[in-house]
Amino acid sequence: MCEIRGKDNHEKLRNYILNPDISIHDPLPDVVPRKFNEMRLLHIPKCPGSTKLIPRRDLVTGEILEFVEVDVEDVGANANNSMSMQREPGLLEEITRGSPMNYPFWPGGFDVKKQKLEIAKLDLDSFELGEKLLTVPPGFSSGHDFSLDTKKVMKTATTTASNVDLLENLEEDLDVQQWLQITRSDSEATGTSAPQRDLQFPAEFQDVDDDIMNADLKPVLNISTTTKTFSSDWAEMVDISQPITNFKEQIPCPAMEFPFELDVFQKQAILKLEQRQYVFVAAHTSAGKTVVAEYAIALSKRDLTRTIYTSPIKALSNQKYRDFRKTFKDVGLITGDLQIEPTASCLIMTTEILRSMLYCGSDITRDLEYVIFDEVHYINNPERGHVWEEVIILLPDHVNIIMLSATVPNTMELADWVGSTKKRKVYVISTLKRPVPLMHYLYTGAGGKSRDDIFLLVDAQGKFLQGNYEKAVERKKEMQSKSKTGGPKNYVNSKQDQCTWIGLIDFLKRNNKMPVVAFTLSRNRCDSNVAALQSVDLNTAVEKGSVQKFFLQCLAKLKPPDRTIPQVLALKDSLERGIGVHHSGILPILKEIVEMLFQNGLVKLLFATETFAMGVNMPARTVIFDSHKKFDGTEMRNLKPGEYIQMAGRAGRRGHDENGTVILLCKGQVPPSMELRPMILGLPEKLQSQFILRYAVILTCLRIESIKVEDIMQFSFKEFNQKLQLPTQQKQLQLAEAKFATLPNLGEHLQPLIYFYDKSVEYWKEKHRIMKFILTQPKIQKEMKVGRIIFITQGKHYNKLAILLNVKSVQGKDTIYKVLVLDHQFKSNDCDNVNRGELYYKILSLTPQHKFFHPEGIGGHTVLDIRAVDILTITKSTIKVDADVIIRNWEQRQLERFKDSPPSATVVKAVTELHQLNEAYNANPDSIKYINMSKEITVNAETEVAMVHYVDHLARQVGNVLPHTNVAGFEQEFAKVYERRMLEINIEELRFKNSAKNLTLYPDYCNKLQVLRALNYIDEQNEVTLKGKVACEMGQNELLITELILCNMFNDLEPAEIAALLSGLVFQAKIQGEPVIPEPLKKCVAAFEQINDTILAEEQRCQAAVEAENNLNFGLLEVVYEWAKNKPFAEIMKLTEVQEGIIVRCIQQLDETLRDVKTAAIRIGNPGLQSKMEEASAAIKRDIVFTASLYTEL
Repeated sequence: MCEIRGKDNHEKLRNYILNPDISIHDPLPDVVPRKFNEMRLLHIPKCPGSTKLIPRRDLVTGEILEFVEVDVEDVGANANNSMSMQREPGLLEEITRGSPMNYPFWPGGFDVKKQKLEIAKLDLDSFELGEKLLTVPPGFSSGHDFSLDTKKVMKTATTTASNVDLLENLEEDLDVQQWLQITRSDSEATGTSAPQRDLQFPAEFQDVDDDIMNADLKPVLNISTTTKTFSSDWAEMVDISQPITNFKEQIPCPAMEFPFELDVFQKQAILKLEQRQYVFVAAHTSAGKTVVAEYAIALSKRDLTRTIYTSPIKALSNQKYRDFRKTFKDVGLITGDLQIEPTASCLIMTTEILRSMLYCGSDITRDLEYVIFDEVHYINNPERGHVWEEVIILLPDHVNIIMLSATVPNTMELADWVGSTKKRKVYVISTLKRPVPLMHYLYTGAGGKSRDDIFLLVDAQGKFLQGNYEKAVERKKEMQSKSKTGGPKNYVNSKQDQCTWIGLIDFLKRNNKMPVVAFTLSRNRCDSNVAALQSVDLNTAVEKGSVQKFFLQCLAKLKPPDRTIPQVLALKDSLERGIGVHHSGILPILKEIVEMLFQNGLVKLLFATETFAMGVNMPARTVIFDSHKKFDGTEMRNLKPGEYIQMAGRAGRRGHDENGTVILLCKGQVPPSMELRPMILGLPEKLQSQFILRYAVILTCLRIESIKVEDIMQFSFKEFNQKLQLPTQQKQLQLAEAKFATLPNLGEHLQPLIYFYDKSVEYWKEKHRIMKFILTQPKIQKEMKVGRIIFITQGKHYNKLAILLNVKSVQGKDTIYKVLVLDHQFKSNDCDNVNRGELYYKILSLTPQHKFFHPEGIGGHTVLDIRAVDILTITKSTIKVDADVIIRNWEQRQLERFKDSPPSATVVKAVTELHQLNEAYNANPDSIKYINMSKEITVNAETEVAMVHYVDHLARQVGNVLPHTNVAGFEQEFAKVYERRMLEINIEELRFKNSAKNLTLYPDYCNKLQVLRALNYIDEQNEVTLKGKVACEMGQNELLITELILCNMFNDLEPAEIAALLSGLVFQAKIQGEPVIPEPLKKCVAAFEQINDTILAEEQRCQAAVEAENNLNFGLLEVVYEWAKNKPFAEIMKLTEVQEGIIVRCIQQLDETLRDVKTAAIRIGNPGLQSKMEEASAAIKRDIVFTASLYTEL
């Protein structure tokens, strides 16, 4: 048997060597003949079923009676072609994050797809097919006449409406009201086709009939067109002034019990949550807003649904994860680089992550019941506020929104916007006062004997104590007069600063005011303050041991070299003494150590920047302000009330302190009270929209087509006030169109008057603009003195000579010129009392009939207040007058008791001279000389000179058509033209206001479309190209990263080089001097800058808004390059002055950009670039930079 098997194997091996079966021995034919299979004709590809069977049950027993076939909605819908909630689920690996190729779910509040609405609205019975339809198709002997059908329908409708069987109604025992209801509903159903009788009422009853009809129609009008006030429409303020006595009766089985008595605002919020309503809680700092969030999470756990809790910053997400984990256990965390339990019922993430999930159609959205926006007043943030708006707009209909915020003045406005966007009422709950009142002090001490110099400035009731302020000023002056140091009074040297802090800390210890948060609004000052207090020790020996043990325990995760970084050693020393520091330059793991020690009472004095005030609830007994000014990136300015109260609100621990203490250090002079009072007692800034139109949003909307960019813009907070006006404007448009339909058509003989109207309107528009400019010129203003003769037109005062009496100019308003003009002695009772507006009379003044003014009677005059637009020309003539006497006399004669008094001699003299000048002008118009505007004025810009010449050109065009106005009955004929043309213009304006073109961001949208078209992200039909689809997947810098990928910039570079170059997109901080760029990368940096300049040039050419964050900054290029080449962190710190925390933040953001590029590489089919991105990401994700958060580990 073995021999046989051996022979077989030997034969097989022989054949394999001698006759190898390789493709060259058996070449494929050039043409493969197709095998005919007739059975393929019977094969039908599978398609999803359009119907399904459902059981119909007996309502009493539940027994199945039959199965009924029903239509299935959204057949064949999936994540790549539908926005419906009924679409089939996506891939398992895309459930959490979704995919950029997915469609988002249909946003709540958006109108249902318009095609369905239009079909639903189509009334087939009254559908007009037109008159010119063929009745016989080509090639047919007979056809169908549709007009006969219409007559039949009308005949049937008339019969139905008129025949009412009274006997049958009486037999059914219907009362009169029911009978009227039936007949009314019948008549309404056939009202469109039934002929209406034209009832003529006598004239005296006409008004009565109108009143009756108006009263009848009022309810209908109110429902359809009236815009209600927001308090009763989409937002409602909940009253929390009264206690809720029956809270337990209303919620007998709460989703969560609390170990303390809830405040009224918390109970009200919970009641609204139980009713599944939108809630906006705007409460003071440390009032207990988290209770509302916790109850919502408990509700979703009870309902087996999900809650997403969003925070403005990643650090806050980590803290909330730890806190909620203690309470609920089933909690997950999603960050840019981390997913912990993504299937949990409560997910915590930043708002940017949620936005990405919504755009990518994450299937988590299906189970979502609540989204909680913490610190929603971040919507005011200029760089990131737009993210909150986008998320609120995109959330689907079934998701309930809960917003938590500090107190802001316009909570109702924001709530109304959210409510009107989502078509759901928002209940606003605001606290009336802080649970722990604040007391604000001025500290003028400077160590030594003055260390107890503290003055109460604002008491617990919010009263500003002016007397104490003056005492503080006096005390500071005394100290400065005694001190021997020279220099400016506000200058404080480091030695004095150290003495001030040591004295203040001594005062705080003696008065039991620890722990303290000292807000020092500069990272460098925070560090220098800690360094200056090395002699201060605030911890006991036991506390030092606890700090040391905890510190070493936290650092155990780090590699030994990372534990000896200078920042780590310095902070370890200060923390053992009870002094901490917290700002963006500190390493993330060290910041978390500081936060945890502070919460446990082991840090007694914490120097922090403003970001600490945005953190989780970490109150202290005392808050200190190192200064009342901050540098905001552009200027040194006072703290705003909102910023001050956000930080001061950290003072006062509920249940521990009666009052919170806020101390403002006065190192130099005491700040002026006019700066302190509004800062401490002023209202925070109103929430304002920071919405911007990103290229990714435009491309995503163009890709999915179901949602228009205009819809996103229209639903933004920026366009909210304009959106409120829409119903009124739509009603105005309907009325204007209805009125226009009643006007008679203008005949052919009126065409010249239409041309005259159009040219005159253009002429006056330009004339007004140039006159406003001319009269601001210094040379002309010198000429505009009392007594100057000018030509004016105002109202029915056409082309009159006027004496200038007075010039009154107010900053920011139009200058008023008081002038004396001639008038008719006796006012005629003009039959045409209709005031058609100033423009009408301005146009009439151009006609020959009104070129000259001939006063009737003797001595008629009037005094007018005119503006620059009423002045036609300025003459070189002047008349010597006593203007004050004329004005006083005129104002006196306007009083009832003096109205018949004769004018004074001064007035008579001026009127007489003006009359003589007018007579001379009427006899010979050339007798008056004018100032030449284009020569006499000092004009620097060529545009103004061109404007003057253009006005002259328009005047000549108007002059050419003037002969057509010199006809009998001109004013009556022109009134018709004027009314019709004004109505046409009004209709055009209203149509514009009702369209998307009226949106504030619409011009920027059009400009950005041009940019995308020019750079080939979309084609001429606005279809998204491959470049556009790649750009959709970028988190930021969409255009630049896409251009870099598609021009093969990275193909020949090493992973470390790619990482270093891309750091230029994410690094934002300023550095001293020029960045160091390694030699191999200099050409690449130049290419980067060239591509960026190309995009910027295109944006400037199209006038598109440029985002500031898109600036390239290669300040950390060398640092990232060395880090990616595996150098230790301690070594790369020697290459730069940038602080450790900022470097870590930059590298973490860089990892997100590398993931974006990797996704794009997969999309365009570049596996080489994909593997390089994976290598680059692996190279930077190590050691201290990517250490896991203590909040997720401990």
